[in-house]
Parts: sequence; C-alpha cells; structure tokens
Amino acid sequence: MLQSTIVLPSWHLEDVTRDTNEKDAAAVLNAYALAFHPAVIAAAGSVATWKAAPSLENPQIDQIVIVPESSRAKVERNWFKQAEEAGTIVLFASADRTSTLEGLLEHPRLIELIQQKMNPGDENPPTYQIGESLLIEDFLALGVVYLLTSLLSQAMYHYDNVQETRFDELLIEAAKSSLKKEEPRTAEFFQQACEQLLESREKFYSVDAHLIDLCLLSAGMTAEDAKALCESEHTVNLLCTSEVLKKTVEQSPEVRQALVQGVHEGKISIVGGEQSETPSPLLSLQSLRWQFEQGMQEYEELLETPAQIWGRMTFGLSTQLPMMLKKFGMNSAYHLVLDDGIYPDDEQSHFSWESRGGVTVQGISRIPLSVENASTVLKIPERLAEAMNHDHLACAVLARWPKIRNPWFFDLLRIQKYAPVLGKFNSLEQFFEETDNSGHSVGHEQRHYLSPNLDQLTGRDEADPIGRFQEFWKCQNLFSLWTYFATTNQILNGKSDATSLQELETKLLKQATKLDKSTLVEFQNELKSKVLQESQDLAKLLSAKQEGKPGFVLFNPLSHAQNSVVRFPLEQSNSIVPVVEGAVKHLQVDTDAAYAVVEFPACGFVTTPGQAASAAKTTRSKVPLAGEFYLQSEFYYAQIDPETGGLQRLRAQGATENLLSERVVYRLDGDGGNVARSSGQWSQGVAEPTYSRMVADSITTTKTGPVVGEIVVQGRLMDQDRELATFVKTYRSYRGRRNLEIKLSIEPKQMPSQLPDRSYYALRFAWSAAGAVVKGNLQQSEYIAGERRLESTGPIEIEDSDHRITLLPHHQPFHQRTGMRMMDSLLIVHGETAREFSYDIAVDIAHSAALSDELSQPIQVVPVNAVSNSKSAWLYHVSAPSVNLMEVRPAALSEDQSGPHYDFDFIETERRHANVRFALFRKPSKAWEVDFSGKILNELTIENDEIHFECLPCDYIRIRVLF
Repeated sequence: MLQSTIVLPSWHLEDVTRDTNEKDAAAVLNAYALAFHPAVIAAAGSVATWKAAPSLENPQIDQIVIVPESSRAKVERNWFKQAEEAGTIVLFASADRTSTLEGLLEHPRLIELIQQKMNPGDENPPTYQIGESLLIEDFLALGVVYLLTSLLSQAMYHYDNVQETRFDELLIEAAKSSLKKEEPRTAEFFQQACEQLLESREKFYSVDAHLIDLCLLSAGMTAEDAKALCESEHTVNLLCTSEVLKKTVEQSPEVRQALVQGVHEGKISIVGGEQSETPSPLLSLQSLRWQFEQGMQEYEELLETPAQIWGRMTFGLSTQLPMMLKKFGMNSAYHLVLDDGIYPDDEQSHFSWESRGGVTVQGISRIPLSVENASTVLKIPERLAEAMNHDHLACAVLARWPKIRNPWFFDLLRIQKYAPVLGKFNSLEQFFEETDNSGHSVGHEQRHYLSPNLDQLTGRDEADPIGRFQEFWKCQNLFSLWTYFATTNQILNGKSDATSLQELETKLLKQATKLDKSTLVEFQNELKSKVLQESQDLAKLLSAKQEGKPGFVLFNPLSHAQNSVVRFPLEQSNSIVPVVEGAVKHLQVDTDAAYAVVEFPACGFVTTPGQAASAAKTTRSKVPLAGEFYLQSEFYYAQIDPETGGLQRLRAQGATENLLSERVVYRLDGDGGNVARSSGQWSQGVAEPTYSRMVADSITTTKTGPVVGEIVVQGRLMDQDRELATFVKTYRSYRGRRNLEIKLSIEPKQMPSQLPDRSYYALRFAWSAAGAVVKGNLQQSEYIAGERRLESTGPIEIEDSDHRITLLPHHQPFHQRTGMRMMDSLLIVHGETAREFSYDIAVDIAHSAALSDELSQPIQVVPVNAVSNSKSAWLYHVSAPSVNLMEVRPAALSEDQSGPHYDFDFIETERRHANVRFALFRKPSKAWEVDFSGKILNELTIENDEIHFECLPCDYIRIRVLF
C-alpha cells in the first residue's frame, strides 16, 4: 500500500520550526492540513508520512505526494516530470489554505482513486462530492494538531512514532464515513481518533497540559469580535486596562453587552488591574495605588467584575508590585513585558513571586506565542516541552488580537472539542487554582528591572525625557503637603469631606499617563496656591488667641524631627525676621534674605515672634562655613578644585579619608564614539567612556556663615579647544546640616545625540571605597543597585563599613555606573529642555529617605499678625524612624459607616520590620488597618492614646482612625 507523503524542506522533522519564514511555515501547516483531508486519507487508505525533499524516492503511480511551496526548490529538477509521467498525484500546499484546497478539489484522478478504494470491484461506484464531505474543517485541524504532536514528541526526546495502527484505522474509517456523509459514524470514529492521538501524547507526558488564550484588547474591537470571543467554548483571558476597555465600550454599547454576558458565563476572564499604563516604576506608590483604585472601579462599572489577574502590555514590573496587588485583593500576576525593557525573563509556569518586603503572589512568566503567525505556531511544541522539562507543568500562552485572520488557532480549538491533545484551554485564574507552583519562591532584586522609558522617549524625539519625571514628583510632593494641611484643618474643625481631595488627586494622577511638563508646571502653581491657603488657615487656628508682635508659624509636615535652615526673603524695607529664642537657634541676615536654624518637632510647628530685619543681628560664630576653595559644617569638609570648580574632596569632619569627588561632564561617546554600540566590547561594558574637561573661570566665596556658606563657580566644559557648554555652579553648606547643596545652571552649545546611555550632560561622581554597597530608591523604598544602569527617583546610598555617602538627585531618575567606583547622574539628554538643576550630597546620614523628604517638602513659613512667644508642638508622631507618614486624608466611607474617619498612609523605606506607635493631637476612639478598597483587615490596639501597628519591610499601609 502506498502511503501519502508530505515533502518537507528539512532533513529532520524538528527543523521545520527553525529559521522558517512566515510563508514557508504556513505552507508546511497547510500541507499537513491537506494530508488529513478526508478525500486524501480515503484515496491513500493511510495516514501521511513525511520525507525530506532532497531524499524523495522515485514517483509511483497513484501515490499522493503533497509538496509545500518551501520544498519545491529542494526537490530534484526532474522529479516533477517523472511524477507526471508515472501518474503520481502531486498536490501543492501554499501559505493560503483556500487556494491549497482548491487544488485538491480540481484534481480528477483523486476522485477516481477514491471511488476505486472505497468501492473495489464496483463497475458503477457512487460519485463522491469531495467538497461536501462531513467535518472537513475538523479533519484539516487534526492534521495541524498531528504535526504539532509529532514535534512535541521529538522535543521530549520520545522518538517512537506518534502514528499508531489503531489511530490510522480510526481515522480512515472516519474519512470514509465523511465522504459517504454518514454523520453519526463520522463523528464517532473521528472522536476516537482524537482520543487515540491524546493517548499517544500521554505516553511521553501523562499529566494535563494547559493552554492559555491571551487576547490583547484593541480599541478597534467590534461587536462581532466581542460576540465571537463570548461564543467560544473555552475561557478567553482578555488583557486590557480599564481605560482601553472604556474607550472600546463607548464606541459600541453592543460590545459591553457581549462582554458582560461573556463574563457571567465564564467565557471572559479579565487580566489587567490598572486604569492606564503609566511608567509606574519611576513614579510614586500613590500614583500606582490610584491607578488600581480607578481601574478596579471602572472594571466593576463596565463588566460587573474586577480584574483577578494582574497584567499589562508595556513595562510596569517592579519588586513593589506584589505588595500592591495584595492590597487590592489580587493574588496572581502575569510577570511579563510585551514592551522593551529589562526584567528577569526566566520562564516559569507557576511560581511564587516575592516582593521587596517579602509579600508573595502567584505568578506565571511564560513568554506568549503569537497564534497570528504560522512560524510561532510551529514553536508551540518546543515551548510546551520546555515547560514539561523545567516545571513538570506543561503550559503555553497563546497571544492574539480579537480578530484572527489565520486558521491555526481555530485548528487548536476544533480539536480541543474532541480531546485536549496538546492541552486544555484554561483561564489564568483556573490555571492557578488547578496547578501547584513549581516550588520556586522567586524574589527578584529590583536591579534586575530596568525600564525602557529613557530610550523610548529620546528615540521618539519627545521633549523632557528626564524633566517630566521630576516635575511629576514635585506635583506629588505638593499634593501630599496639601493633604497634610487640608486634613489637619478638617480634624481640628470636626469635618470629614473627601470630595475636594479626590477631585484634586484625580487631576494630578491623570497627568501620570502623558507626563507633559508644561501641564505639570501649571498644576504645581495651583497646588502651591492651595498649600498656601490651607497652611494659612491652620496657622490662624494655632495663633488665634495669641497676642504680641507679628511673627511666624513654621510648619514641619514630615513625621520626623529635624533641624532645618529656613529662608526668609527680605523683599521690602519693613520685612521681619524671627527672634533668636526657643526653637530658633541661629540667625544670618544678608541683603536679600535672612536664614535661621530652627529645631522642629515631628509633624509639628514652631511659633516665633518677629523683629525688624534692619535691627536684627547675625549670630556670631568662630568657625566660618565657607572660605577660599572650601565649605564645611559640623559634619563634613568639602574642598573645591581651583582648576575645575568641581568637588575635589569630601571628608567627614575629623577624618582624612576622601569619601567622594564630583565634576560636571559631557559624555562624548555618542558623538562618534570609540566603541560601536553594537560591538561585543560595548555589551560587555569594557568600553572606556570619554568625557569633556571642566574648566573654572572664576570661583567666588559669597557667604561665610554663620548659618549658610556659599561658593559660586563659573566655568566651561571643553573638548580639547572646542567649548561644549558654560555653567554656573553654586555650593551651599548649612549649619547643623549633613547635606552639601549644589545648584547648577548649564547652557549647552553642543546638544546630546539620541543615544542617552552615552551622550549626555551629567554630574559624575567617584568614591574611594571599592567595596562599597550602592543602593537606589524606587517607589519610596531602597534596593541594592546593579553594576551598570541605575534607576532611582530617591536617595542613592554609597555605604561601606565606615561611612555612608548619600546622593540626593531631587527625583531625577536616570543614572549610569561606569565602574565599581564611579557613577554619572544624567542631567541633559536629547530633547531635554531643563537647564537648572539641584543636587545634594550628605555624609553619614542615618535615614536617607527622611532627608530626601526634607528637601522635597520644605518647611512652610506663614506670617501671622501676633505671636506672644516662641513655642513648638507636634501634631502627629511616628515612633519608627524608617516609617514615614505619606498622606493624610478623610476616609471615603461606605453607606453603612458614619462618623469622622480619617486615613493615614505610611511607607516603610529601609526594608526593616517595624512595630510602630502612632500618636495624634486628638485622642483616637478606634483604629483599623484597611486595604485600599476600604476593607478592614484588623482592628488595632490603642494604648496611652497611641495606635500600635506592625509595618512589614517596604510596606505601604493605611490606618483608618475614628475620633
């Protein structure tokens, strides 16, 4: 008996999956589909086998040979002529299935052969209408699945032939019945053939396999697309943000009806969680929380269900994410990026993903295969085999758009109805419920996650790829400051109204999607006005019954005590400055401003009477804070290089070791470069960067103390004899402070190229401790930094056994290490419009996040008409120094709750476990820990008017208080 033969372009079956273009891969799949057409099986009387094109045997009469287009060129030249002469039935398979089938229907000898095989000896056999056979599409689908099962067998090193006698017999009977239009008999034998193929697969993998249908929602989804999704016999995992879902539904209400029905019937499972896809790792945790709050609310409104599995298309992974998911009742996540960016991409089917603070959620990290492409469909067996061997849990994720134009995915679905040969289609939610994790508890370090935002923004020629993030953080800090004053006023007045706060927060956090710098700057002005109004209202309440001279109420909005230098502008001839008494320790009066050293309690205020600036005297000091080429405070000594104007040496007071050096640079590699970016040397990080030369034209000491020391440097950046930029750099040291302040203005004459990793203006730092641990800060908590790129919107710590240097970039997120002891903080890249920059360097600071907050939320100065004497008091007090009070807000209560409830949000910043005692200026009646949906997690203990709660490392926690 002559078997039908499929001619493959490769010597080995598994080679069809490698280096195959789309057209050739589609032709191979169609060849197998054609080989399983009931007419071909009935005519051949057997199931097809494959042969390599170069080894094709001599053609024989009535042999059926199926040749994909990709194989034609590899068959010997004379073979087709010989086949025609021998009476061989040659069928050609192209990338288009319809045209492939047309060739079959038009072949006259095939119809004759079917009649002979099905009716041997009958002189007047019945005529069979090939195109009207039963279950044709199912037979074609089985051919595709048969090929994929064979490839899976090879990938699992199971080299026995998948084809078995029983399978052949059943399929041949099904094909004959199909041509005879015997419906029950066709269905019965076809069902048994599929089950037999499943049994063959189970010989080398006997456990259930899982297929995940991941549909990426596009805004152009039609009602027909939605209905098609809901009419499927399996659950479709719909990946979308609530924003895209809302736009889709608004375009067509019928889409919503279909999707809601699909959700209720279990045909649609939502993968998502956020309202929109923002660059969340570079933004605040508050913005991520808001994205989840809005997203969950909109999912409920649109589809009557929240998202149960987190996922998104663009980069949004961070080690704080599992903690945030838990806060919103989500226990599972798709650890995946369908975008650029760097992340730990080791593939696992089911694992425990651990956050920076130890919170875990269930995760899957299998990279999806597009079923839109034939070449990737051929790789499904390879991916299943990888999962089987690595996780002992077979799983493949198949990604697609709502509308599919190719038949491959539908082939899998058709056979799924008969038997889960390659695997059972599941929702991700079902998959996590039905499977056990691999035993891996994965706690990826944050340094392994790097966002693509800088490369993407410069590549798209967008403005302000760095400044947009800094301006957002300024808005976020102003908003947090406003919540502090506005809510404290409400508590004092016995009110609890969250409406205005919610409106302002929505206005702020909607900016996180576009991050338009000009819009953010406008919003800052609005927020400053609101902060001023609320702080004035609070100052009136606190000074209402006081009598005496005009003075000031000074507010510290942070949850730790601090010694701060407060600036008082002298803009008018009758300007007043504080009297040196009580909390005001030192005063320096200059022509343009006065500076006072003030001791502040945590979350508190200081009232101080004023005096005329003209009569005020500067406090005497024996030790200057600045002199010729040096600045100092009680804690450090900084020496300025007389030739460059850079920071030549920074040491702790009383020590001789140089801790840090710094200079302004322009990196020249991107202007031509000494090593190509695509070269092996560049990827290995051995390229030696080249920089500009910093030249100081003048160095002037402008303030010597006793409160502020200041040196101003004017200079140029040079490349040999070419002037690249001019700069003005101001250093300031403050009495009682550990930070050295740097203000920098750059006027570039040479703009960077579109290679932001090697063409930029930056502050370049070098430190002496080769073994120092470098830590960054993202989403308001610290992490161990990597060896190359470093993303940190908060303080950067360089710590060894003796000292800790803290770099405070004022929310400038992009930094690049060029060695174990050097780092560039990027200031200007291609498209950046900012020219004014702030930077601080601190020596041996105990809590870096606290200092960062001091710089981003400075002391608020409110003049008042009367102050009787100097006094200070706290309003809120947090016992743990690593736990910061982020925001205070009136609680959004459900209908069954009443009374003045307020929410206090805290963040742990140093990866430490903390038992916290929280005191308030009013006695609390009750307190609870709640999640961000308002669900009460547990009631808290109140002892001595202090609320006791536990804070896990890097935790973002909400405490609800009833007075």
